[in-house]
Amino acid sequence: MRVRALATLRDHWIVLLGLVGVAALIVAVDPRKVARAVAGADAWPALLMIPVVLALYLCHAVAWWIALRGIGAEVGLRQSVKVTLISQAFDILPGGDLWRVPIVRSDGERPVNTGSIAATVIFDDLVYFFVLTFAMVPLAVTAPVVRLPLAIALGPQVAIFTVLLWPSVYRWLAGRVAAMPLFRRFEPQLAVLGPTFQRLVVPRVIVPVVLVDAVCAMLAIGLYGLAMSAVHAAGVGIPAIAFTYATGQVLSGLTVLPGALGAYEGMMTGMMALQGVPPAAAAAAALLYRLVNDVLMALIGLGVALSLDREYLRGLGRRPAETMV
Repeated sequence: MRVRALATLRDHWIVLLGLVGVAALIVAVDPRKVARAVAGADAWPALLMIPVVLALYLCHAVAWWIALRGIGAEVGLRQSVKVTLISQAFDILPGGDLWRVPIVRSDGERPVNTGSIAATVIFDDLVYFFVLTFAMVPLAVTAPVVRLPLAIALGPQVAIFTVLLWPSVYRWLAGRVAAMPLFRRFEPQLAVLGPTFQRLVVPRVIVPVVLVDAVCAMLAIGLYGLAMSAVHAAGVGIPAIAFTYATGQVLSGLTVLPGALGAYEGMMTGMMALQGVPPAAAAAAALLYRLVNDVLMALIGLGVALSLDREYLRGLGRRPAETMV
């Protein structure tokens, strides 16, 4: 039993670190105040979060399906929705959205190329975060003090896009990474990632993906706004909510923590507290958002997985990295 517990801690220490961060935030704010804020939440905004979060992940599935079509993958929209939902059950684990890779399968005769599928996931995520970053712009126009966070958020994204879209730079960097013992087994996938990404950055793919991801960004901001409304975190306008949500999501996404567990809650609480929202209400809103966006969607994903055939279930037993070697 002790050996099994130690093995679990070793395999999931990053997730446990995130949970410790969430617990530390609640203790720092005051557990009783956070509990009162959650217990006093309005039912209607909280219930309205459910159809909004379902619409959000439907849009995510559509954006990813467009990217899949861009590389000629024989994966239909229906399967894209299924895989997107199932992958939410593993979103809190290392790998994030790349859990779609071991789950997806071809709807046609040609087998899927896991390296290319991974490239579509990365492409969709990068485009989404890039679009979401522009939710920070309205407040940055009127408040110069917030322009620095906007620049910090855009900088790494521009650098990643530049590397992926510059063939010679990408080949040089991929070669150096593949030469490292830790990443040597990923050399075939690294060779596919850059060229596949470059194939996707064409008007017939990038334009519809950007448009759908813009809808995703609005739904995600609306979801967080409903969480704020549910816990009576009043006094903050839509531009400030959009700025805070986008900043928290983009910057916490740069951490190594899966799902930005702990980092997201801390950033959102701190930024809302700086804008005059009581810390307990800000923490309660972040936790309510996490409950609906992650816990509820994980349960739905597990339900979808259990309703499908064994071929999907076999994919759930493999880590994303195992399918890319």
